[in-house]
Amino acid sequence: MRVLIVDDEPYMIEYIKKLVDWRNYGFCQVLTAKGGSMARDLLLEYRPELLVTDIKMPKLSGLDLSRIIKENHYPTKVVIISGYSEFEYAKQAIRYGVSEYLVKPVLKNDFEESLERVLEKSFDRQAGVENREGVTNNQADVIYCIKKYIGVNYDKNLSLDALGELVHLHPAYLSKIFKEATDVNLSNYIMEVRMQKAAQLLEQTELQIRKVMEQVGYQKSQYFSKLFKDKYGVTPKEYRRIKQK
Repeated sequence: MRVLIVDDEPYMIEYIKKLVDWRNYGFCQVLTAKGGSMARDLLLEYRPELLVTDIKMPKLSGLDLSRIIKENHYPTKVVIISGYSEFEYAKQAIRYGVSEYLVKPVLKNDFEESLERVLEKSFDRQAGVENREGVTNNQADVIYCIKKYIGVNYDKNLSLDALGELVHLHPAYLSKIFKEATDVNLSNYIMEVRMQKAAQLLEQTELQIRKVMEQVGYQKSQYFSKLFKDKYGVTPKEYRRIKQK
């Protein structure tokens, strides 16, 4: 297999190139391109199995390359590396079939986990075939993307309408397939992620509790405290005191 690494910054190309032992993951050739125009030519010539690309580059961006791959039905899977976690970037990435969306700084463990997830999905599988749980592969991809987005953007608007727009599904249908696949309501999943992040912030930082609340996407302190106590059995203030002893 071949991997193509693309960035307009040479140091970033070298960083990704040396971040993992590519041969251990089955890649016998590591191609590099300084910018989107060169990458487009290499995509046409080599049809690599994997593209790892920066999202924002002159002339042709990572999203442009993703669109070219999708429109030409190339077999290439895409990992986007971005300094941006904004909704619009993630939405476009999903629209073009991007497999992974990593926000800088990219750490070795995070990159390896993303790479392993890409490799777990067969490069030649048939879209739409049902798995053992009766959830199609397309639906599984949607659920994975939703989970990934929530994990990065837990402080943002995560309403059903917003998430449905992200993956181009009716909010009610998205809620239905998420529950069928995970046995968890989407709203409960979001709450669990936010509570876990809140607990980490309370334990590992000195942020005021109100700031912690805001950083995990809540605006009303009484509601936040109730959810936190339901989850951990103590208030946020009590939790911090216990953990800091």
